[in-house]
Amino acid sequence: MTISEVLVAAVLLGFVVMTSLTALSQAYGFTRHARMVTLAGQIAQSAMEDLRLRNFNELKAYAAQAQPVSFASMLASERFASTFTQGFTMNAQFTTQVASTPGQLGKLSVTLNVSWTENGSAFNRSLTTIFGEKGLSDYFYVGWTP
Repeated sequence: MTISEVLVAAVLLGFVVMTSLTALSQAYGFTRHARMVTLAGQIAQSAMEDLRLRNFNELKAYAAQAQPVSFASMLASERFASTFTQGFTMNAQFTTQVASTPGQLGKLSVTLNVSWTENGSAFNRSLTTIFGEKGLSDYFYVGWTP
């Protein structure tokens, strides 16, 4: 009788330990995914702020290029290079909403997209904003309407 009780207790203990290890492994996966989503959002925000500080003519030059514009060089820079960002890709879609003319100030919308793959699944984070030709004093957030 004692041997069977010990055997049942050992099986139950093994089941509890295996279940705990599985839950712990899943928790590590969820934590890694949360870290990647946060990092992608921070990279997109930082790149958008970098664009915000540029001259409007530089932004128009991006808009004149084939779309989307690759920002791989920015990801490879010292600011973003890490073991976590090695699988990231970043590109931007520049759209001219109002063309610059002598009597009209220009307006561009920019969508930054950071993409990566985790465990065979593709993920991305996007950030969209609108830039006005007057620079920092004419910076519009998404949702701005004329």
